[in-house]
Amino acid sequence: MGCLHYQLYLYLPLIPDLAILRDYGGKYVGLYRLLSLGWRGTDRQKRILHRLIAVMAVLVIPIAVSVHTVVSWVFGMTVQPMWHSTIFGPYFVVGAIFSGIASIIVAMALIRRIYHLQDYLKPIHFNHLGILLLVMALLWFYFTFAEYLTTFYGGEPTHMAIFYSKLTGRFAPIFWLMVTTCFIIPVSLLSRARTRTVAGTVIASVSVIIGMWMERYAIVVPTLSHPRLPWAQGFYSPTW
Repeated sequence: MGCLHYQLYLYLPLIPDLAILRDYGGKYVGLYRLLSLGWRGTDRQKRILHRLIAVMAVLVIPIAVSVHTVVSWVFGMTVQPMWHSTIFGPYFVVGAIFSGIASIIVAMALIRRIYHLQDYLKPIHFNHLGILLLVMALLWFYFTFAEYLTTFYGGEPTHMAIFYSKLTGRFAPIFWLMVTTCFIIPVSLLSRARTRTVAGTVIASVSVIIGMWMERYAIVVPTLSHPRLPWAQGFYSPTW
């Protein structure tokens, strides 16, 4: 259902463009005629299309939240150390928005450069998205800090084994690189207007994308590397 909604959400704004391709003719004119749904650009058609797009824009919000929340429940309901947490739902939603904004900034920069759209995608757009990315970086750090603070305060032996393997042990390089790329670098670049330029926001965004991959690694692999089995401990080594 969510996949169908996303397809409609992307398809509806393309109807006028499909009508233009239909009118130009060509090899796929039959397909464009079918997909354009008889679009002629009348005032009535425009009103209906704008209304449908507005409705879909509202509906996509709860669907996006539910998709990323359900993914977090896959971890939370396994009752595994460092996974069994009620904060995972909003944590994953924040992470999705965080990495999504970063991906949009990188895509904007590439499209701007390749198609020479400097007159349309201006520095002010990157500045505003950079501010939004900064807010999400702070929010991401808050949720990360809250998760590890409560784990440390609880002091459960199985949780603490994974906790210390991340902060000071085998997975410490990945963990601290995650903190650096998801928080320190973007906040340093985006908290000052002087460095919140097109280049600055792109560098921060690339850093966030790399850091969010490391975050997923830091969530999955350390827990799987500490099995709670009644026989001799084994070792889990992830493959590429």
